[in-house]
Amino acid sequence: MNVRPWLQLIRLSNAPTIVSNVLVGWAIGLHAHSDGSWTGIAPTTIAMLLLYVGGMALNDVMDVEVDRRERPARPIPSGEISRSAAALFVIACFATALGLLALRGWMTVGYGFVLMIAIILYNIIHARTAASVLLMGLCRGLVYVIAALAAGWSPQWGALPLLATALTAYVLLFSLVARGEAGGERMRFESIIVLLPMFAVVFGEFVPSNAPAWLTIIGRGVFLIWALGVAMYVQQPQRHLGRAVAGWIAGIALLDVYHLTRLDQPEAALAAGACFALTLVGQKWIAGT
Repeated sequence: MNVRPWLQLIRLSNAPTIVSNVLVGWAIGLHAHSDGSWTGIAPTTIAMLLLYVGGMALNDVMDVEVDRRERPARPIPSGEISRSAAALFVIACFATALGLLALRGWMTVGYGFVLMIAIILYNIIHARTAASVLLMGLCRGLVYVIAALAAGWSPQWGALPLLATALTAYVLLFSLVARGEAGGERMRFESIIVLLPMFAVVFGEFVPSNAPAWLTIIGRGVFLIWALGVAMYVQQPQRHLGRAVAGWIAGIALLDVYHLTRLDQPEAALAAGACFALTLVGQKWIAGT
């Protein structure tokens, strides 16, 4: 059996950024409950990965007619994977993910269900309206929420709303830029390209932190240097939108590195950095966009 078409279907190269998202969400849960531990993170991580790969597969299931015209080499229109097999894969991923989240309590599985609905709605409307980027950003922010709940976070104001908003804003903005660029609206989105990493960092700065200043400075600097550097792909005379979007996706893990430094979790920050490296390596083998 040739597994490469399946890896292309689920865009496996970007999956490490989901792992880094879970690390941040779990750290938020520990931040709220000092007696918590990292034990039990694996089932939640697997559940989030299943929702991600299921969502990626659903995207190809829903867009098969467009792909036949514009991307005939994709796994479904090329005949390497049948549409029905992909649909069954989606159902299995979603059902298994919700079952794993149920192990962490009713609130966790409830928000998991909300995430699943958001994924489905995005795939239904994304070709029809630019407003769908709101759902894309929300899907990423919800990963923080679900992981934090699984780690024992109880609803309260603090790190979770701020950092989830930061991640949501970052994903929303680069998704909006990508849609605008595809439509040839360069000048309209020029300022957003420059400001997009700044929006994400601002929210993180409001998170109460006991971490050493040098640690957060490094986390902030690495993310900003990468995100602003990637923006140069779009601002050059010969624009490389695909590289920019792939770079911004990989940068999600670096945003997670910054958030983990704010939460004083240097070991988890290193793990998120490894997720960034894995994403870059994976994107050379399986296209991230």
